[in-house]
Amino acid sequence: MALTLPKDNPTHFCRAYIERELNDYQGRSIWMTYWPVMHRMIDRANELKQPFAELVDKFGYTDKFEGVPPTNTYIWLVLEHIWMSADFDKSDVGKLRNEYKELLEIQSEIVDTALKLASILRRQDELYETSGFLRPDFQSIGDLFEKACDNNYLHQTHVLPKLRALLGQYDLKYWPCRADLVEAIGAFEELQPAPCHSEIPRDVIDGRSSTIKDFVLAFDKAFKNANSLPKDFKFSNSAMADIMNVVLDLPVNQLVTGEAVRIVRNRYKNLPD
Repeated sequence: MALTLPKDNPTHFCRAYIERELNDYQGRSIWMTYWPVMHRMIDRANELKQPFAELVDKFGYTDKFEGVPPTNTYIWLVLEHIWMSADFDKSDVGKLRNEYKELLEIQSEIVDTALKLASILRRQDELYETSGFLRPDFQSIGDLFEKACDNNYLHQTHVLPKLRALLGQYDLKYWPCRADLVEAIGAFEELQPAPCHSEIPRDVIDGRSSTIKDFVLAFDKAFKNANSLPKDFKFSNSAMADIMNVVLDLPVNQLVTGEAVRIVRNRYKNLPD
């Protein structure tokens, strides 16, 4: 039976909630990377009085083991979001920026390589048609599909017989050549939009590195994503600052203020969802 949480004080309630979840995590040896953050939230619960009070003021003393979903899970989900927000640390966002840059470079390289390969294939076909040299087996689109699916049992069993029948029914002028197919890969890739991250907003990825901006935008965006978090909830600026200071374990000379959070939110308030 689930431990009954104290409902006399928001800080006592949320601290006990986190303790119970941490004990569950430790009992099953899961989410180990978040254990230090959860310990810190428990040990420094008094520094989180305001965010805890805002949670209880909004959702009451609701426990996921009591009441009716989904409202009985909101405090649990928001607390979980808080300790998992350690992922928004500057070093982690920096890694995402590098991966984003690499994805863009790969996209450009695919386009350039496809166009170059298509040109080479066209020249090869031209030489075979005009030089007198012979190719033992003409490489049609059907041959290419068969080669690509050598190890695909489902293709060979269900698709290949029908594909061969179609290839026999329509001659080569009805099908793209190898160069057309490769060229289409490049054209398709060129049409793709820039990659978007499931959790980190574009302004965080594109913008200059900033601990406060990166964390606040990513934290707030989660309440707009397709998930179970309450869509009508947002911590106050000062509560958000308290969360950052504890979760990121910031030194005294780098503590975030509510005013700093307000500036970030105001500057980026028109970001698309």
